[in-house]
Amino acid sequence: MAKSRVVELDFMRAAAILMVLVLHVTAAYVAYSPVNSNAFHLGLILNQWSRICLPLFVFVSGFGLFYGYGRKKLDLKDFYLRRFKTVFVPYLVWSFVYMILRDVFNPSFAFIGLPAKEALLSYINWTFKENIHTPIWFVLMIVQLYFIFPVLLSLMARIRKPLKFIVVNFVLYFSIITYCRFFMTMSGIHIIDWLQKYYSVNFVGWYFYFILGGVAAQNWSIVKEIHLNKLLTALLYVITTFLVIIEAYLGFIKYGQSHLEAYTSMRPTVLINSMAAIPAIYLLAQKLMKQDKLTTLFNSISRYSYGIFFVNPQILTVVKKVVGKFYGTYTTRVFQLILVFALTTVCSYIFCYIVDRTPFRMLLLGLSKKK
Repeated sequence: MAKSRVVELDFMRAAAILMVLVLHVTAAYVAYSPVNSNAFHLGLILNQWSRICLPLFVFVSGFGLFYGYGRKKLDLKDFYLRRFKTVFVPYLVWSFVYMILRDVFNPSFAFIGLPAKEALLSYINWTFKENIHTPIWFVLMIVQLYFIFPVLLSLMARIRKPLKFIVVNFVLYFSIITYCRFFMTMSGIHIIDWLQKYYSVNFVGWYFYFILGGVAAQNWSIVKEIHLNKLLTALLYVITTFLVIIEAYLGFIKYGQSHLEAYTSMRPTVLINSMAAIPAIYLLAQKLMKQDKLTTLFNSISRYSYGIFFVNPQILTVVKKVVGKFYGTYTTRVFQLILVFALTTVCSYIFCYIVDRTPFRMLLLGLSKKK
């Protein structure tokens, strides 16, 4: 018998992609706005508030896979082929698009006009190495988790004490990111040093959220019956979010504006904030998804989340240029921040909506034809 759909998951995925947009938009305001301006302070608050977006995405991805495949025998060929078509092929296409656009807008980067062999090698290097420096690095990381999913599915099927399993892994993961952020030293062992150096873009830096989603999915019949105190859940979320923001603000006071780029999602405080945010967003989803119009909207945003993820950085680049030319700048006023976010969000959605009605939906959005 088919499992019932977890409608809250659509809201959580939609919330995650909207937070990604907030994160991308506010990055410029954190980096370039005058530090005495309201745009800078609002940008910093929103930038740190939205840091849970990637942990939330990984959690939702883990939940979706483990919930969908459950404890049944996994057809490896079907699983990997499906992920290749819906996840990796769009990544390959968008990586090419990113290369073309970088060639057009960055005089120091050459790709168009290269001989075929050099162009291919440049594309391979860009796609599998240089993209860790672009917004789509996330796909390379999530693909690693998909790759090891069959092993995780087999291992987690044997778990008899899920709460103990999560607590142990929380302590382990907390220790890993604390070490990597504050105490990391190179060991001289290549594979260990590689995992350490690039922990923020490989599965080591994100696995906990994936298995957290998996444990929640495999024990959903029990988890969904847990009664959460709404006030306490909201309060914990607000307090932990405040701590994330304060941590970054104190860093700004001590080290200056340029140091703010160090306050990423890979921090112990963001881990704690994420653990509080997941149940809080779930409760919010239960409340909002009772309204048909909001359900339709969030379902649509959720459906287009992968496409929005890919296209929003390029649309944001154009929007910032247009707003900058119209106002002379785009980083000095709160109104400009709101305008840039609104235009980027709407244009990204419209792009995906249009593509969804073409034969290119699988290549660009990773979507099959909507039934």
